[in-house]
Amino acid sequence: MSQANDDRNMRLPREIVLTREIAAPRALLFRLWTEPEHLMRWWGPQNMTAPSVSVDLREGGTWRHCILTPEGREYWSHGRYLEIIPPERLVFSFAWENPEGRPEHPMRVTVEFHELGEKTRLVFRKVELPDDTELKLQTGGWEQALDKYAAYAEASSREG
Repeated sequence: MSQANDDRNMRLPREIVLTREIAAPRALLFRLWTEPEHLMRWWGPQNMTAPSVSVDLREGGTWRHCILTPEGREYWSHGRYLEIIPPERLVFSFAWENPEGRPEHPMRVTVEFHELGEKTRLVFRKVELPDDTELKLQTGGWEQALDKYAAYAEASSREG
């Protein structure tokens, strides 16, 4: 591959876009995405838990979450809320923390909730991923997290 192709590939935006149609009202879906007691139930890939979740839900407010592997390894992430339009849209920064608690590479997440009668279409977008390896890992992780989220939301909706 030529240097020109290498340079062009490095500038391409790395982006995850995932969509789910969920049998639950969008106001509920928004709450499940923004309230710590609900985030702890679904945040993170399959077989991981979220033992620590903090949320200051206001524009400029911060959030910080920990996901825990079955082997006991912790992965911390944090960010700042950039835009909050209940129950339609949520935009926040996202960064994994290094062992010293400093952000590794800031990214941006947008979550949109579109009403579809009895269902809601959730559109998840994460941009500014640092490299192709992280893009692949995070795409798989977010697909699993959104599967957990959808199952939790549909069960919560049935419970009323």
